[in-house]
Amino acid sequence: MNEPRKSGALLLIIAAILFGFMAILAKRAAARISGPEVAFIRFTIGIAICGMVALKVRFRLVNWRGLILRGALGGVAVHLFFIAIAHLPIGIATLLNYTSPIFTALWAAIFLREPIGARTMAALGITSIGVALVIRGNAPPDTFGFGAWQLVGIGSAILSGAAVATIREVRRTDGTWEIFGSLCLIGAIITAGPSARAWITPTSFEWLVLVGMGVTAAAAQILMTYSLGYVRASSSGVIAQLTPVSTIALGWMIYGDRQTWLAITGAIITLLGVTWGALRITRESSEVNV
Repeated sequence: MNEPRKSGALLLIIAAILFGFMAILAKRAAARISGPEVAFIRFTIGIAICGMVALKVRFRLVNWRGLILRGALGGVAVHLFFIAIAHLPIGIATLLNYTSPIFTALWAAIFLREPIGARTMAALGITSIGVALVIRGNAPPDTFGFGAWQLVGIGSAILSGAAVATIREVRRTDGTWEIFGSLCLIGAIITAGPSARAWITPTSFEWLVLVGMGVTAAAAQILMTYSLGYVRASSSGVIAQLTPVSTIALGWMIYGDRQTWLAITGAIITLLGVTWGALRITRESSEVNV
């Protein structure tokens, strides 16, 4: 079982970076298109991918309640995240969403009874401090950086944390594609109404960006879901902090988003927490029965 656990940690790192690229593409699409519409298109692309996979792989749904709950929590979380992306700098929106590991650890401890190791808590604490410094470093003068849209981002983090904890439970009975399919189907239902009310027909270039976003999101989601069969939910949250770090870097390179020294320091602290968590993940995962 050591090799699958090591592979799980590596795949989580790849998924985290892919989620960063997905956020960058979503931000580009949201320049003219509403956040709910971008989310809806992401989910419909996922449904199309699941349809193609279903031609060769038979889907077997076991934990219906868990799949519906995972889809609902994840669908609303993505909906809120894309709204935040449309109204906030890409790095801030992603950082707020990726405070979710704090809530993942909490949900997993309460509902899955997963013990939280001291080193995992320390790593989560370090990454959380780093995220807080980045938010504070990007705040307007005489403010702490929190407003309505920041609260939307925090709401997406709370629900995303619960969704990841749910994935960990559902992975005991259902496969990766079944779980991904539930997210896409229920997410599309949730975002269909809001996107229809403000629908803007994408241009050819925007469709190219949206398809790239949808495919990247699907690849990242599949890798993350598969990995959670071998990695504890609270521990996986540490590695997930690579996403906001990579998004900040990409936002600077692509959109010219400038960061203060306080924000840069926070990003470095976050990366240190991620690195330490990655080193601990194999040992902690050895306690998980799958």
